[in-house]
Amino acid sequence: MKSINKYTSYILFSVLFVASCTKEAEVGIVPVISGLESEYIATVKQTLELKPTVENAPDATYTWLLNGVEESTAATYTFTAPSVAGTHTLVFRAASSSGMAQKVISIEVGNFTPINALTNTVLPLETPRSLEGIQNIEWQVIKASSDLYRLEYSETEVPQFISAKTGRYTIKAITPDGLEDGYMILVRAGEKVQSPYISHVFDYLPAPGQFVNKLPKYDEGDTHDDMVAKTASHLVGENATMITLGGWGGYVTFGFDHTIANVSGKRDFTINGNAFGAAANPRPDAPFGGSCEPAVIMVAYDKNKNGKPDDDEWYEIKGSGNFTAENESWYEMAVNNKNDVRTFRDYEMTFYRPVNDDEAPIKNYIYWTDNQGQEGYKVKNGFHKQSYYPGWIKEDKITYKGIRLADNGIDESGQGSYYVLYAFRYGYADNYPNHSENAGIDIDWAIDKEGKPANLPGIDFVKVYNGVDKENGWLGEASAEIAGAYDLHMRGISFNTIKE
Repeated sequence: MKSINKYTSYILFSVLFVASCTKEAEVGIVPVISGLESEYIATVKQTLELKPTVENAPDATYTWLLNGVEESTAATYTFTAPSVAGTHTLVFRAASSSGMAQKVISIEVGNFTPINALTNTVLPLETPRSLEGIQNIEWQVIKASSDLYRLEYSETEVPQFISAKTGRYTIKAITPDGLEDGYMILVRAGEKVQSPYISHVFDYLPAPGQFVNKLPKYDEGDTHDDMVAKTASHLVGENATMITLGGWGGYVTFGFDHTIANVSGKRDFTINGNAFGAAANPRPDAPFGGSCEPAVIMVAYDKNKNGKPDDDEWYEIKGSGNFTAENESWYEMAVNNKNDVRTFRDYEMTFYRPVNDDEAPIKNYIYWTDNQGQEGYKVKNGFHKQSYYPGWIKEDKITYKGIRLADNGIDESGQGSYYVLYAFRYGYADNYPNHSENAGIDIDWAIDKEGKPANLPGIDFVKVYNGVDKENGWLGEASAEIAGAYDLHMRGISFNTIKE
C-alpha cells in the first residue's frame, strides 16, 4: 500500500508540474523594450531615427502613436520635427501572445541646436554657427528644469555649462546687435552611478600633533603610499571616519568621482570634522565657539581631464579670515587676551624630528622654525604618548606652506582649565559642527593667486590643511580633524551662500 501511495504521489506531482509549465508557457514573459530614452530633444524640421530592441516577443506586433494618433506599425520609426516649437508625446507598443509593453517618450522641439549632456559634467559651448565671428556675446539660461546648474562664460575662453540635475535646459546666445541663437540641452544621468562622497585620496601628510600616527594608525614599516591607502580607508564613501591633520600645515588631498557643480547662490559641498560648541563657556553672550579648529581649503577643477590634481589647477577658498580676522566676532576678545591675531598669507613652518621621544610629557618636544624669524617647541602632553612626528617620514625635518590664520583659542577660565576655540564666520573645515549651514562651502569663494574670483564651473579635487598654530594648555595643539566630505547638491541639501 505504501508503494502504491508513493507511485500515486509521483504521478500527481508530474501532472501538476507539467500543468504548471504549460500554464507558464501560455502566459509567457511579457515583452521587454530597450534602446529608447524617455526624453529627446530636436530642432525644428530635424529627424530622429528610433530603433528599439524588443525581447521575449518573437511574434510581436508594433504600434507607434504620436500625440495619441497612430503613425506606424513598423519596428522602427522616424520622427520628423515640425516647423513650430513644442512638446510631443510618442508611444511605442510591442504586443505578442504573451502580453504587451510600451514606452512613453517626450520629444521637445525647439528653435535651438539640441545637445545631450550628463549630470555633473562640464559641457563646453561653442559659439553657434550663425553667430561665429561676433564678439561680446551674452549667454542666458532662459529655461531650466532645476536651479542646480551653472553657466560660466565671463572669465572663460569657451562658455561652460554644468547641471547637478537631469532635465532640459535652454541657453540663448545674444549679440550686441540683438541677434539670437542657442542650444537646447538634455541632461541625463550617466550609466555609472555617482557617489556624493569622497572617492579617492591622493595625498596625506599631517604636521606633528597629538593624534598623528593614531588617526590613521601607523605601523612600523608603513610607507607614504601605505598611509595614503589607510587614509582612504577612513575617508572614502558614506561611512567615513576621522583622520587628523596634526599641527599647522598638515594636509590631506582627495577627490570625487564627478565634478561638483558650482551653483550660483548656493553652497556646494561640505567637509566633516569634529567641531562642537562649548557646553559651559563662562563668558556671557559669547559668539559660537568650543572646539573649532579651522582648516584652510583649496579646490581644483580637472580642466585637462587627466583624473588628478595638477599644480596649476589649485585655487584658494577665501574664508572669512584668509586676509584678516578683524571682522570676526571674537577678534577684540583675542586681542585683549594677547593672542597672535596676525594673518600670514605666505607662511612657512619647519618641524624637526624630536631628539627625545619618551612616553612621558615633554615640554620642549618638537623644535620648529618659521619664515617670520620665530622659533619654539611643540609640547607632548600626558594623554597621547606615541611619537607626534609622522613615523613614515624618513627626513629629519618637514616644511609646510600656506596661510596661517589668527589664533582663535582663549583660556576663558583664566586658570588653564577651560579653553574655547572660537569659530570663524565661514569658509573652513572643522570650524562648525557637521551638517551645519556654516560648514557648507561655496565654490564661488574660490580665488586665484592674485585674489581674483576663479569663476570655476565646478571642482573635482580638494586639499585641506590645518590653518591655525595654537597650543591650548592641557588640550594640546589645535589639530584639525577631517571625517569625510560630500556634494550638497547630490545629497539634496540646500544652503544659501554668504556674500560680502
